[in-house]
Amino acid sequence: MNIQFIKKSIRKNKYFGYLLSVIYNIFNCNNSWMYILKNKISYRGAFLKRVRFEIVGKNNTILIAGNSRLKDCTITIFGNNCRLKIGNFVYLRHQSLYLEDDNCEIIIGNKVTSEGWQIAATEGKSIIIGEDCMFSTNIEIRNGDSHSIVDITENIRINQAENITIGNHVWIGSGAKILKGSILEDNAIIATGAIVTGHVEKNSIYAGLPAKKIKENINWNRQRI
Repeated sequence: MNIQFIKKSIRKNKYFGYLLSVIYNIFNCNNSWMYILKNKISYRGAFLKRVRFEIVGKNNTILIAGNSRLKDCTITIFGNNCRLKIGNFVYLRHQSLYLEDDNCEIIIGNKVTSEGWQIAATEGKSIIIGEDCMFSTNIEIRNGDSHSIVDITENIRINQAENITIGNHVWIGSGAKILKGSILEDNAIIATGAIVTGHVEKNSIYAGLPAKKIKENINWNRQRI
């Protein structure tokens, strides 16, 4: 199905876009129907190709807005009352969206593009991604460590999950990792292979392990102008 034809048709008539998405999703069937009795799943007007769902829990919400495209993705939820929301005109490929434990949240804003790998929210914490972000390949965004680190002097766990917030128009390079507690402000660039563990200032480039600011007063454009 020609993508440019789809885009033009949707802009002219949203109902025609809904019809196209229904036909497209029938021919590129997924297994979301297995989970709709205990969870709310809606992707009206979106185009899903080889998207696999696995949900162990109930009262979870998955909302994928119209005109978005997901290809070769997995959506996994192990918990109750979790929320996954994907905005309009989002393009995700080879993306794993993973929510574990109750009350987790992943929100992806409009016009975000990602070539994959994993976005994982755990322990009831959130990952919020703004609009018009561009993510390259093999990127990890994780708000927890998945396992416990224990202070043996007091016998308490010291590595709880923390929220992650990514602003608007953020570019993340291939192989980068965004870890718990990170805050990335608008128009930032994360260099290839960087590991972010804290605060990234707006209109700046961060690189290294851990990521540090190497240039400021910048912006970026998807086009090679």
